[in-house]
Amino acid sequence: MQEELKNVLYELIELEKRAERFVKEAPEGKLRCAINKGSYQYYIGSEYQGKKMRKTVQKIAQKEYWQKMLPCIKKQKMAIHDLLMTLDRYALDKVYEKLHPARKELVAPYIKPMEDIIKEFEDITYQGKEFEENDTTAYYTEKGERVRSKSEKIIADTLKRKGIPYHYELPLELNYRNRPVVVYPDFTILGKGTGKRYYLEHLGMMDKSSYYEKAMWKIDLYEKNGILIGEELIITHETLGSPLDTNVLERYVESKL
Repeated sequence: MQEELKNVLYELIELEKRAERFVKEAPEGKLRCAINKGSYQYYIGSEYQGKKMRKTVQKIAQKEYWQKMLPCIKKQKMAIHDLLMTLDRYALDKVYEKLHPARKELVAPYIKPMEDIIKEFEDITYQGKEFEENDTTAYYTEKGERVRSKSEKIIADTLKRKGIPYHYELPLELNYRNRPVVVYPDFTILGKGTGKRYYLEHLGMMDKSSYYEKAMWKIDLYEKNGILIGEELIITHETLGSPLDTNVLERYVESKL
């Protein structure tokens, strides 16, 4: 924890320097935004700024954004130095969230808003793992996805019911003996509060030796790539005599996602 705080502190120090440098070098003037007939209009002082002045307008908007960021950055630095509170990087995001919509069009935020992170994740397009021709199973989730088992349908529908973004069998490139290998996690999930990615593997036939060996190889591969059980990697499991425990699934969802 202490090392992590040191890294964040260094990041904030560099960010503060960047912000102060930008403010110092940016054009003078104060930006005013207005809406006229559904269009945004920009003024520096009382002077209307046309399209030719767009770059100047953007620089002033970015300057004023950094000016609002600086007190937050300094507050975060003090919090880490004093070790009196947990660092809340989302406070920095609130500066952007509170900007006028016209300013948001001009400003490049340091921290991407969570709603944008979620949208980018949900908009991912990909080719999932193919089903074998002789696979006649027909399990479909509430999102209309075809999955490989009843338990995977339960997991998918639980995530959807909780409003947690996920992709089924989204390809993931990992390193295996110094060469790339593509795996297909059962579920790639985006934590709603953090924007962190998690991978959920459901091990559905753990009483079969051939399945068990493949599952252990995959888990070992995750771990060798820094994706650890209990952190980014969530494991659910079952056998013929011990089906998926939905209460455990619910606890995983509530505690991590």
